[in-house]
Amino acid sequence: MESPPAIETRKVSFGYENRVALTNIVFSARAGEFVALIGPNGSGKTTLLKVLLGLLQPSCGTILLFNEPLSSYAPKERAKTIAYVSQQPALSFPLTVSELVGLGRYPHSSRFRPTRDDRSVVEFALQQANAQHLAARSFTTLSGGEQQKVLIARALAQSARVLLLDEPTLHLDLYYQLQILAALKKLSIEKQITVITVLHDVNLISLFADKALLLSGGTVRAFGPVTEVINEANVRDLLKVDMTTIEDSKTGARCFVPRGPFSIWRNPK
Repeated sequence: MESPPAIETRKVSFGYENRVALTNIVFSARAGEFVALIGPNGSGKTTLLKVLLGLLQPSCGTILLFNEPLSSYAPKERAKTIAYVSQQPALSFPLTVSELVGLGRYPHSSRFRPTRDDRSVVEFALQQANAQHLAARSFTTLSGGEQQKVLIARALAQSARVLLLDEPTLHLDLYYQLQILAALKKLSIEKQITVITVLHDVNLISLFADKALLLSGGTVRAFGPVTEVINEANVRDLLKVDMTTIEDSKTGARCFVPRGPFSIWRNPK
């Protein structure tokens, strides 16, 4: 018997003052699943994450978190359950990296002084994000890529059961992109953490995601196993890029390569 979804949306819609951003969003993710959100710019990916987090209230529809309405969670309980890494953090406090990552422990403690367990969790989170060497540095002195790793570590320190990430590989070079996504994948498998993340690279999605949710114009165009959703036809229709699929004969991993990359320059969308 399948366990209930960790998080589920039932015909969720949301609109800003001058436009509709999401319409009838229906999908679910179970414990341990790695779900990639993909779509063109302005398709509603970041808005969907904020609605799932509870930062934005849907105009209609329901969000369930472990079979209970998201709205029924007290703020502290919600913070214990869902962690979020935004795309463009606005943090200017002169905190050290350890202090900043330690803020992720706030929902689990009623005291300001970190416990031994808190320090252990912070250290583990920094290791998972490969940021332990930055622990004593001031966050404001870090590069964009280093800051991104630290913010991922802070989310991991929340010990949440659901992780929402908005372009977690932003500012990272290829090595660290693979390292961060591999760490998230490992956590999803070993700790049964549900990972829902915005990614733009179809090859990274193909390598790491279990499922993919394709958004366009605020609606779900496709949702399901990544091997079914991320294909040449969907990439061409959704992202306007003509791709060919190459499969590694040893690992079975799929790679997507543009057939005519320079034609995009000649024929913009």
